[in-house]
Amino acid sequence: MTVHPQSLFLSIAGQHLLGSSRPLSGTSIVFVMNELGVGASAARSVLQRMTVKGFVDRHKEGRRTYYSLTDRGRSVLAEGGEKMFAIRSGDWTGEWTLVRIQVPEARRAVRHRMSSRLKWAGFGQADGSTWVAPGRRDIEAVLGPEGLELAPVVICGWPQPPTNDERLVAAFEIDGLAAEYDAFGRKWGRIDADSLAPVRALVARIELHLDWLTLT
Repeated sequence: MTVHPQSLFLSIAGQHLLGSSRPLSGTSIVFVMNELGVGASAARSVLQRMTVKGFVDRHKEGRRTYYSLTDRGRSVLAEGGEKMFAIRSGDWTGEWTLVRIQVPEARRAVRHRMSSRLKWAGFGQADGSTWVAPGRRDIEAVLGPEGLELAPVVICGWPQPPTNDERLVAAFEIDGLAAEYDAFGRKWGRIDADSLAPVRALVARIELHLDWLTLT
């Protein structure tokens, strides 16, 4: 698995800063990230970026530097936690939400942000500008003010011939997702947590969380 430094930091912060008033030392964060394949310079760069973005606060105690979440950081991680661990209802009515959003080629950064927001909310890309998700979704909350300014077309309801559920499901690459979930189960199903030393248990817990974050 290729580890993205920022994703790894968010996993660490979600487990050990969210819901806690205790800050983490920069040394411990860098150590754990290094154990999972992110070098010290890349780890420190992430900490610097997260501080500049207002995601974490940084303060000194003697020669050590400590990090804690800002209100913004807590809000972002709490929202992510709700998505990761939410219980999906099996009572789907067969309705879909379709969003067609066109972003000019010159605004690639905006296009990337909209794609990221839609994927995070559980949408699959049916074609270049059309996204679908099962059930009714709050598109205003998904896209935010920036996305709504692009005047997206939003439709909620049941597909009509010749479109069927199978065609819409194809936007999600179900076979690939199933293989990834199977690999996750095989990898973590053979771990004997009781046999792990404390440091290794800590690293494994964060790695498991990161793997799950990649799937959800």
